[in-house]
Amino acid sequence: MHIGIYINNENISSVDCKNLLVGNPGIGGTEYCVLLLAQAYKMYYSNNKVTLFVAKQGILPEVDNYVVVNGIDDLPAKAQKEDVDVLVVSAVYNGIPLPQSFFDDISAKKIKTILWGHNFYLSNFCDKICKCEYAKANVFVGRQQYDRYVDHAVINKSTYIYNMYPETNELHREKIQNHAVTYIGSLVPTKGFHVLAAVWKTILKEVPDATLNVVGNGKLYGRNSKLGKYNIAEDSYEKQFMPGLTDDEGNILPSVHFWGVLGVEKNDVIRNTCVGVVNPTGRTETFGISALDFESMSVPVVTIAKGGFLDTVLNEETGLLYGHTDDFAKDIIMLLKNDKLNEQYGRDGVQLCKKFTPDKIIKEWNRLFLKVLNDEKMEYIEPDSFMETNLKKYRCLNRKIKNAIGVEYPISVIGAESFARNILRRMGK
Repeated sequence: MHIGIYINNENISSVDCKNLLVGNPGIGGTEYCVLLLAQAYKMYYSNNKVTLFVAKQGILPEVDNYVVVNGIDDLPAKAQKEDVDVLVVSAVYNGIPLPQSFFDDISAKKIKTILWGHNFYLSNFCDKICKCEYAKANVFVGRQQYDRYVDHAVINKSTYIYNMYPETNELHREKIQNHAVTYIGSLVPTKGFHVLAAVWKTILKEVPDATLNVVGNGKLYGRNSKLGKYNIAEDSYEKQFMPGLTDDEGNILPSVHFWGVLGVEKNDVIRNTCVGVVNPTGRTETFGISALDFESMSVPVVTIAKGGFLDTVLNEETGLLYGHTDDFAKDIIMLLKNDKLNEQYGRDGVQLCKKFTPDKIIKEWNRLFLKVLNDEKMEYIEPDSFMETNLKKYRCLNRKIKNAIGVEYPISVIGAESFARNILRRMGK
């Protein structure tokens, strides 16, 4: 079996991505997962052939072949030329959903393709997947993301496979030695760092010796982006969050440390962390791999009970999930002050991460590749958890109605959400 995997590595071609099993070398989460899949599949299924289709030659994991493609429109032709059996492609290219031309091309060239959904889809993109014969399967990266689409026809081509997370050989945090809070993520509005910045001075009032580590900057997902006065994030976003982290003269508070983008070096920062924080808003989070960065090293996580974090953080077991950002600072303060609870959550986090190790997850990918190769249908997975979140009860009810009347009518909750979003965009909101 010949598996082709595409990554647009244009912005990370200079980063050493040779061995993803030792951790993320400082690239985006999606990029890391795509390259890790290529490396792990070749490692565990060495008799099968793996070709990486890339935008540029780079420092890449060891596979059988590397093919440079000139953009997404060139990919289907190159995959056909290389005689690929199954092609894996992220559903987003250069920040936007794959164009209709891509679906037309894989159909024309009869390339059996798996779409990999590291981002949430709007209904019009779901429709493209449904209508394309050679979009054979769609992989969501978590259970909560999968459940979001149960009443849309795209679910008939879909499954979910959790992102892989290698077990770390690094030393875990052994004991709490400080009151350090660490944030990992890109400093862009959708990743919610401004929410943490806004409550930092409140946290300092309760825990005066607390410190804040910030790992990441505005260049994590766009290394050529223009930064602001502090050279930390895009100018307008810096102006939004920096008041919470500076004194009256505009100087960065002594308790705040910006580390920039780190590769595996971030493990040293994590190991000296009391509480980990990832995307406090939960926006765009289909999985939340940064939560595992903390949990794998015995550090509890505080974030919102939303999206992928419901899969990667267990509330009151590996961290605290709040329902509203009003509780955010309170939860951080609780774990800063309660060492016993903090250490208990840390131990449980290490155990949770074993669920996502490559030796387990890669088997699910191999089963999917065989299904696609043999034109087998995806099996529906009934939602069974967090039914009160994200309108899930209504999505399930709508699906049951469709099944009862035997008609796949074109009304779905994601369709209504997509319509509302488009209206708000036109209104400039």
